Amino acid sequence: MKQFVGRFCLWLLILLLLAVAVDVMITMGLKKVNTRKYAAWNDIYGDEINADLVVLGNSQAWCSYNTYVMDSMLNLNSYNLGIDGHSLQFQLIRYKIYRRFNPKPHTILLNICFFGTYNIMSDVQYEREQFFPYVNDTELMGLVAETKHLTWMDRHVPLYRYFGYREEVETGLASFFGKTEFTDDGLYKGYRGNDYSWETTEMLKDSLKSDIDEKQVRELENFAEDCCNEGIPLVFVKYPVCYPIVDRVSNLRVTDSIFDAIAKRYNVSVLDYYHADITKDRSNYYNYNHLNKKGSELFTKELCHDLDSVGLLAGMR
Repeated sequence: MKQFVGRFCLWLLILLLLAVAVDVMITMGLKKVNTRKYAAWNDIYGDEINADLVVLGNSQAWCSYNTYVMDSMLNLNSYNLGIDGHSLQFQLIRYKIYRRFNPKPHTILLNICFFGTYNIMSDVQYEREQFFPYVNDTELMGLVAETKHLTWMDRHVPLYRYFGYREEVETGLASFFGKTEFTDDGLYKGYRGNDYSWETTEMLKDSLKSDIDEKQVRELENFAEDCCNEGIPLVFVKYPVCYPIVDRVSNLRVTDSIFDAIAKRYNVSVLDYYHADITKDRSNYYNYNHLNKKGSELFTKELCHDLDSVGLLAGMR
């Protein structure tokens, strides 16, 4: 019996060590990839950013604020921290972790959209795997674990969190053993233009309404206050969604009044592109809420011109 128990414990130890080794390989591999879900986190933890100009937002941010254009036109170092499909709460969590490893930026652009900024997340499990490589970061886990359902088992049992995530396992192992090219085209300083043509068949309703979550409103106000206290110029950039969405939002005045009140209270600049010329041409979009690569270049050029012309970048260069 003792011999059986001893062999069982030995095999258990071997399996545990093997699980630890594979977990480490997957995790180290994911920490090297430049794919959309991991690129910004890896740059943040790699202490490779130190940007003058930082962009915050959701998917509208990472696919629309062109860092190639911003760097060349404004002669500065920009970085796009946009996080796909996540509410303001998670956009600010990413910025908070960014600040642990980087000095404060000169200027912050916060992408504003009546359908995204104030809403709570409809799918809290969405892309929870982006946090897997960093489960040992107690601060990050303290901010996201409950919402993302990252349990004690996920954080402490080797390989447990990767069960059911075949793509992450394959990508992590491939990266660990030297692969650098993946089907995901990666990001450049947090940005990737999606070279798509108009693809939506969505039928717009005559009247649309933006949900307003009070917690998100408080998050925005607290962030604006923090930027004001730190002396960081904050800019609300009202995103140019495709026509005619803006005209069909029944409570646009309500959402705008909240943005404008916060902006006035904390000296936040506002650049409004809701009715910009770009919104009238569908060739600039791949759906109503997202600019394509062509549109992102046009929008970013106009944005850079406006930032420069109103003196928002004074003292940066």
